[in-house]
Order: sequence, then C-alpha cells, then structure tokens
Amino acid sequence: MSYAYSAAQVIVNLIYVPLLLGGIGKAEYGLFQMIGSVIAYLNVINSTLSAGATRYYSKYYVLGDKDGMSNTLGILKRIYRWANFILSAAAVILTVTVRLVYAKSFTPWELTESCLLIAVLAVNLIVTMNNTISIAVITSHEEFVFLRATMLATTVLQPLLVLVAIKFFPYALTVSITQLIANTICRTIQHVYAERKLGMDSKLRWLDKDLEKGLLAFSGAIILAAVADQIFWKTDQLILGFMYGTGVVAVYSVGSQVVNAYLPLGTAVSSVFLPKVSQLWHKDHDIHAISELFTRVSRVALYPLLIVLTGFIVFGQTFIRLWAGPGYQDAYWVAVIELVPFTIDLAQNIGLTILQVLNKYGFRAEMYIVSAVLNIFLTIILAARFGSVGAAISSGIAMFISSGLILNWYYAARIRLDMKAYWASIARQTFPFIILCAAATWGWNALSFPARWGTLLLGIILYTLAFLIVAYLVSANSYERGLVRRAVGRLSRGKAISRKQHGKHA
Repeated sequence: MSYAYSAAQVIVNLIYVPLLLGGIGKAEYGLFQMIGSVIAYLNVINSTLSAGATRYYSKYYVLGDKDGMSNTLGILKRIYRWANFILSAAAVILTVTVRLVYAKSFTPWELTESCLLIAVLAVNLIVTMNNTISIAVITSHEEFVFLRATMLATTVLQPLLVLVAIKFFPYALTVSITQLIANTICRTIQHVYAERKLGMDSKLRWLDKDLEKGLLAFSGAIILAAVADQIFWKTDQLILGFMYGTGVVAVYSVGSQVVNAYLPLGTAVSSVFLPKVSQLWHKDHDIHAISELFTRVSRVALYPLLIVLTGFIVFGQTFIRLWAGPGYQDAYWVAVIELVPFTIDLAQNIGLTILQVLNKYGFRAEMYIVSAVLNIFLTIILAARFGSVGAAISSGIAMFISSGLILNWYYAARIRLDMKAYWASIARQTFPFIILCAAATWGWNALSFPARWGTLLLGIILYTLAFLIVAYLVSANSYERGLVRRAVGRLSRGKAISRKQHGKHA
C-alpha cells in the first residue's frame, strides 16, 4: 500500500501539473507555488507536534502504558490551543509582510490574492494540525493500510476536484479552497477511525510535567529541523520571486515538482518502521540490529529511487518538453541537480526515525540550520547569475555537505551505526546502474528520437526492463532476491486461487 500510494502521488503529479498550468496560467501557478512557500513556514508548527505525538505515543504503546498513551494525547491537545493561536497570528504577520516585500514585483490583484491564499492555507494547516493525534494513534497501531488508503483517496480525488473547479474559476485561490475541502473530509475520516475503531483516548488524567517537558524539549529539536527544512526548500522560490517575478518561479517550480514527486519513493518504506525501531531500542537496546535494519531498509528504498533518478537523467529533457511545454527547459537541470544529492537523504530516511527514537534529533536540527543559511547565501550569489539553475546548484551543494557528509559522520561517530559496511554495500548496489544510465543516455541522445509521447514511453519501458534485469542479476543481494521470489510466489498463488474459485462458479 505504501508503494501504491507513492506511485499514485507520482502519476497524479505528472498528470496534474501540466493541466493545472494550462488551467490557471503561468503567472497564477507561480503565485500559488510562491505563497505555498511562504505558508510552508507555518507548517513547522504542525511538523513539530506530529513528530512529538508519534514518538511519545509509540513509546507508551510499545510498553503497554495506557495512561501514558492517553496523557500524551491530552497534553498535546492543551498545546494545540496555543499552537492554533500562534499559527493564526503568524498568518496575519505574513499577510502584512508579503504586501510590503512584494509590492513592486506583484500586480495589485496578485497582492490581494496572495493575502487570501495565506488565510485559506493557514486554515488548512490548522485542520491538519488538530488531526495529529489521530495520525499518531493510527501509526502506532500499525494501521498503515487504512492510513495510506485515506491518503491515496485524497491524492487522487483532490486534483480531480481542483481541475473541475478551475474550469469555472481559474485562479490560484480556487485551488487552495478546493484543497482545504478535500483535506477536511480526509482528516475527519481518520479522526473517526482512530476514535471508534482504535479506541483513541485523549483524556488528560493528570498533568505530567515531565512528559510535557519531554514533549516540548523533543519538539524544540524537531522545530529547528523543520524551520531549517522550510528555509532550505522554500527560500529559493522567494528569492527568485523577489529577483525575477512569478515567471522564473514557475520554471523553478516545475523542476521542484519533479523533486516533490521523488520524495514519496524514499519515505514509502522507512515511514512504517518507527514502531520496529522503538521496540529494538526501548525493549532490546540492540544498536547492532538497528544498524543492520538501517542498511537493509536503505538498500530496498534505493531501488525505486535509482530507477526514477537514472530514468529522468536519460529521458528528462524530452519529458519536460512534452509535459510542461516550451519555455521550461531549465526545469530539467533544476530537477537533476537537486535529485542527485537528495537521493542520499531519501535512501537514508529511516535514519531520521532512528534519531527520533534515540532522542538525538537535535543534531540534525543544528546541522540543517547551518545548511539552510549556507543555501541562502549561495542562492543569492548564484541565482543572480544563473537564475533558477543557480538556485538549484546552491541547494545541491548544501544538501550534499549536510546529508551526504556531516549526517553520515554523525551516524558513525555518535549513533554507532556501521557506515563503512553501509557504504560498501551501497557502492556495490549502485555501480551497475551508473554504467546502465551512462550507456542509455548516450544511446538516447545519439539516436535523436523525435519528442513524442509514444517514443518516450517505449524508451522508458525498454529502460525499465533493462534496469530490472540488472537489479536482479547483478545488483541485488540474496535477501532482496528472496523478497522478489516471495512476492512472485504470493502473486502466483493468488492467481491460482482466483482460477480455482472461478472454476467452481463456472
């Protein structure tokens, strides 16, 4: 279900973005992306509470402490009241700030619409934030099928509703209002499920000061990391909007959409392992088993990442030309430059879960703050000279230094994960695909195929077959081949049972 959800996100995004671009236009799309970048800073509050809720609720769930579970949710509800107020006040401040900062680069209508967008998106965040306790309960009970199913339904239905709405009202504001409606329905369903099916109890039985301090201390580390993430990923668009206006932001955003589509592929596997890591640490204190899990999960997560990354390197220029249309050629380089270092971060996504469980998330927060500041400095310099591509280069450099070098050092030196064995395993896994990608890129460019969807699709199918063959015969280890054989076996047995049942009914 995790990969079904991830695949749906990718497919829907690929279909949705060009239709949205055509429906509301380049300027409105650029405005929507840019205001989304502004409001994303408010999402820090939600990210903070979500991580704290899941971490502490999972801990008490593993230990079987029902009072601890209930008290965690009760204390969080107290915190939400203040968080709602802070978020609302921040939205007002952002509205005033946007009017002042972008008065010269935006039209009067763009300024008015920006303020309305901030209001709607802020309400959307409040809806999401107040459902955090439901997500914590569903995740801790490992009800991942239900959770992914609701998210999958929202992923598919929300764009359909948006596309219908913009036929009548082709504005960025229409998009945000429709998203709010769809999100509210999804969150309501999740809340009812957690309450009635899983027995969610958020009653505050006593005011546990130690638990409250623990939640706030843990949230302090998470909020620093979340702020850094938002600065890192969203400031580029704000700087480009200030320097060049919404047109260049739209080009950069097209490349960013490819990166956004890439993100779920890295989190699909690792996102379900928080209960497992909690058990290995809180019950067994087995860092060796955690290290082995880190390598095993990273390798499995890397296969879908590599097929998309190498495939995009080969076919991306043709794809962007067909998908987004003329005038977006720089989006290819924006995507490639950011995807390569981002792959390291995504493959190691389970490492963030390990840091949360071991209560070592503070280092990531500090590291990402430094990385975000470095990215701002480099973006101002490089974007002024190279536009959207310069902004992508700065992000790529900062990402490689932080996630690729510093965080891996921390895993080895402080968490005691066996990173030498990890990288030796990853190198053996990755090298065959580097050769395949280089050969396919040369062949595709040398043959100079016309830019047509049919030709592109045929090329992607042939490359996918070649990738799968190399993966199974050359790259995969015995554990991964076993996973494939078991999956094929289950599929074969399922078909056999289906044929027998069909024969009985005949």
